[in-house]
Amino acid sequence: MTQRLLIDTDPGVDDAVGLAALQVGRDGAHAHPRCRIEALTITAGNVGLGHTLANALKLCEIAGIDAPVFPGAPVPLVAIPEDAAYVHGRDGFGDPDLPPAARRPEA
Repeated sequence: MTQRLLIDTDPGVDDAVGLAALQVGRDGAHAHPRCRIEALTITAGNVGLGHTLANALKLCEIAGIDAPVFPGAPVPLVAIPEDAAYVHGRDGFGDPDLPPAARRPEA
C-alpha cells in the first residue's frame, strides 16, 4: 500500500536530506516504493520563506520530486522568528550558489 504524503517543511540541508532519502530509495535508482509525495508546503524556518521556497523548488528539480510546491507561512505563527543564517548559510543550504530552479511555486 502506498503512503501518500503531504510534507510541510522549511528546506535547509537537514530537510533536504530527508526529502531526498524518501525520493531516492535504497538503491539510488527509484523512489521509495511505499511513499508518494503528493505536495510540499513550505514555511520560513532557519532562514526566510524566499530562501526556503527556492530551496524546495531546486531540491525537487535535482531529486526528481514530481509534486506541487506551495508557499506557506512567512513567519512562525506563535513565536518570534529567528534567523540562523550564521549556521546554515544565507540561503539555508550552505550557500552553494546553485542556479535558480526553472520550476515555479503553485499559487
